[in-house]
Amino acid sequence: MKPKQNVLNWILAVLKGTLVGLAVVIPGVSGGSMLLTIGVYEDAVSITSKDKARRRAAIKKLIPYAIGIVLGVAALSFVITWLLANFEFLTILLFSGLILGSLPMLFKKIRGQKVTPVCILVAVLMIALMVLLPYLNDTTNERFARLDPADTLSVGERIVMADEERDELVVQNGDPLRAVYEVRSAGGTFGKPSDGYVLRNALDKETRFSVDGETVFDLSVDASGLLTLTLRESGAAVKLAAYRSVDALNDGVWSALLALLLGFIAAGTMIVPGISGSMVLLVLGYYNSVMLHLKGFIVCLLTANFSAIGPHLLVLLPFAVGIVLGLLFVSKAIRWLLDKYPTPTYYGILALMLASPYAIFLKAKCWPTLGASLAQWWFVPAAVLCLAAGFAASYFMSKKEG
Repeated sequence: MKPKQNVLNWILAVLKGTLVGLAVVIPGVSGGSMLLTIGVYEDAVSITSKDKARRRAAIKKLIPYAIGIVLGVAALSFVITWLLANFEFLTILLFSGLILGSLPMLFKKIRGQKVTPVCILVAVLMIALMVLLPYLNDTTNERFARLDPADTLSVGERIVMADEERDELVVQNGDPLRAVYEVRSAGGTFGKPSDGYVLRNALDKETRFSVDGETVFDLSVDASGLLTLTLRESGAAVKLAAYRSVDALNDGVWSALLALLLGFIAAGTMIVPGISGSMVLLVLGYYNSVMLHLKGFIVCLLTANFSAIGPHLLVLLPFAVGIVLGLLFVSKAIRWLLDKYPTPTYYGILALMLASPYAIFLKAKCWPTLGASLAQWWFVPAAVLCLAAGFAASYFMSKKEG
């Protein structure tokens, strides 16, 4: 192969890897599905193969993809967050197209194979798993502790403003009675009257405090921590109590062990096509904590604020170790299944892939505003284009790699 062609293939592999990285951080989208989509799934589960030549070839091939995954998680996660906040339905259609476009390759794997009761049972169980998994998320609770006036709010931190004064609140995901916000910028100590904050609602795009798509207001806080929120444009004021999300992953040795276990679980489920590792973290109640530390770590690096990077590393390092262990152990198990029971395994993978868009659409927050979006002349053509583009890109990538 010519050196120029080799470089182009390497760059293309990095770009494909970013798709997997993006899938990893979106609850409902499976990293394993994206590995299948870009045609390197069997290489990924061969990194623990007993065959030394097979293992070396897989590792060598996966290096540029691994670089792309890191870039997708670290850099483009901010882009995908913006796209999901502003064009959620179109973004979901694009990823659904990417998932569905790899199905023809999977059908080829089982074409001509005898359909046994075991194959049907495995497929039914996998579909049932994908249907039930998103509903488990509704039982997930997040704890919030009362903000002290001397506290400092960090960018990306999740807070709740409520008309009740308690030491601690428990907010269930999707709870319509309380609004969960994410800090976009902060002027310093929470209790300083001169500080201004820009927040956005982390559950719904539009809120009663929203101004042009963003929540912009000034705060003044009394000695007890009770705040007065004043909208900058209208001047209307509301008195509320503020609470910050409790960081369950930064509290000593046990938290480090928990982060390691979560990394293992996330990676183990991520590599199974159709199952979203980030959704599993969401179900367990730790997705927001992990993402807060990931974004905080990236911001510290970009701003050279190395003095504040320690708390993030205490969570991310054991989490990363857990990811490596999870990938190694689960990929070995899947490789064994593909070698010993290929047809039932592919039926299970196919069922997971077919059912995975269900979880993505079920958890979408855009349904209340979809009618208004459909009324815009460009929306339907854009939706069709996103789905078709995702399907075509996936189909040709998997066909080329396969």
